[in-house]
Amino acid sequence: MQVLIHGDEINLKGGNQPLFYRTLIKNLKLLFPHCNARRISGGLWISGVGEDDFGALSKVPGIANFSPAFLAPNVWESILQTLDTIKFSQTIKSFRVTASRSYKSYPLSSAELDKKIGAYLQKKYGWKVDLTNFDLEIKIDIHKDEAVIRYQNYAGSGGLPTGTAGRVLVLLSGGIDSPVAAYQMMKRGAEVSLIHFQNQTSATDGSAQKIFDLSKVLARYQPNVRLFLVPFADLQRAIIMNIPSPYRMILTRRLMFKIAARAARAHGCLALATGDSLGQVASQTLENLTVIYEATPLLKLAPLIGANKMEIVDLAKKIGTLEISTRPYDDCCSMFVAKHPATGANLAEVLNLEGNLDFGIIDAAPILPYDIQKNI
Repeated sequence: MQVLIHGDEINLKGGNQPLFYRTLIKNLKLLFPHCNARRISGGLWISGVGEDDFGALSKVPGIANFSPAFLAPNVWESILQTLDTIKFSQTIKSFRVTASRSYKSYPLSSAELDKKIGAYLQKKYGWKVDLTNFDLEIKIDIHKDEAVIRYQNYAGSGGLPTGTAGRVLVLLSGGIDSPVAAYQMMKRGAEVSLIHFQNQTSATDGSAQKIFDLSKVLARYQPNVRLFLVPFADLQRAIIMNIPSPYRMILTRRLMFKIAARAARAHGCLALATGDSLGQVASQTLENLTVIYEATPLLKLAPLIGANKMEIVDLAKKIGTLEISTRPYDDCCSMFVAKHPATGANLAEVLNLEGNLDFGIIDAAPILPYDIQKNI
């Protein structure tokens, strides 16, 4: 099958469009190894994908929309012959034709093409022409040497191709929010790596598999996802022994940011990203986020900061992480949820508490890398 892809924000990049399209082509070839892709006027022409791939294709960052398509010489008879090869659904009652011309020297105007092709199809199939409430829209794009014919449109995820905006390290928990945040960063063109802090006090094979499964889903939309696992047992014990319960969550997240920043610097990531949503839980008040984010000067990004829980859940369903995220799993933060957690932390007080911790343990925390392949 052949598919026509239209880029989204790529088309706003002026003279840099070729670079963005080359990156999108590279991503598509890695994500769909059997496909071939080439640039044409107005988008990309790819082959070697089937309808089973459309779900994943619709979520690849950088794509505005795509359609199964047919390529023909822009000669009138060839266009009609190509239309004759398409197997349209027998349920169609009404239709419209929408023609456009990037090649303005073509002998027929767009309106003339609409009328002539519409009349041909109406006579052939007996369909009714309806410009507003149609069952089928056939689109024909006339270029200098060829015509592209398409009749079914699928929405893409939009945004920019992954790998055009630098590298970002996302703090991946076992919950719903952080995988969605990772996907949102991919849509902004960031090449995403993931870091997870493993709760070794309740670690099981199932909990470890959950993190790998989330990473594999995200690897459907970005090639070459890298996951880092950090065993957190020694730090968990140090926090329990030295930090009052209302502040344990805040100190835990500060230590995670410090270790994540070390991993980010070692692997060329320019920012850390989280699944924080303002006010969703106690650690996500403005006061607490200010104190937590102060742990490292590295840029912090929170793509879900203004989203509500339902919006996040809906996107988790769309990208396929929700079912995995709702598997039972106690992450490192959940074990530190106090009955009355601090919601308006003071930086000076937190730094004083942090002084009770052995920073040698923090600096020695192992960071274990894994390369993730998409779950076919």
